Amino acid sequence: MVKGGNLIKKSFILTTVILLSISLILTACGTGKIKEPEINLKFNISDLTDEEFQSIGTKGLENATKSDFKNIEFALDVEQTNEVSNRKVIKPNLKEAANSYDRERYWFGESYSQDNQGENFTKYGSEFVFYSKGLEEQAIKTIFDSSEVRVSWTTNSGENKEHVFKLGEVIQFK
Repeated sequence: MVKGGNLIKKSFILTTVILLSISLILTACGTGKIKEPEINLKFNISDLTDEEFQSIGTKGLENATKSDFKNIEFALDVEQTNEVSNRKVIKPNLKEAANSYDRERYWFGESYSQDNQGENFTKYGSEFVFYSKGLEEQAIKTIFDSSEVRVSWTTNSGENKEHVFKLGEVIQFK
């Protein structure tokens, strides 16, 4: 009876080792799915504070009030793995977009960018004051609706991919 017990024990151990080996091989190979870059896009519009309104110049404007202006904040952060190459980011010229409607509406602001091809991340941002007198939220959305952010890259298997975001669709009024 000992011989039969050893045979069953050896079969069980052999089966377990084979199943674990297959499991490890499948895990190591993965599903072949390439992790896409993580893209975070923010396009927020908010009211000015009293202090902010006091610091802006209103020369050339008749009876300007705080409600005639909005703060606009744009931020784009892209993080990628080493499986991604040839990252390319195309972002709109927000000053041109803001001024494209009916008059000069980009009041003043600043922007930044960091996009080094050797790094696995990129950052773009812009904050500016927008002259919004006479515009409702829908009109502001319309101004930025044709503005697009395009992020494209190549996978390590040679496939070209791209994500496109319309600012008019991601805009948030706060």
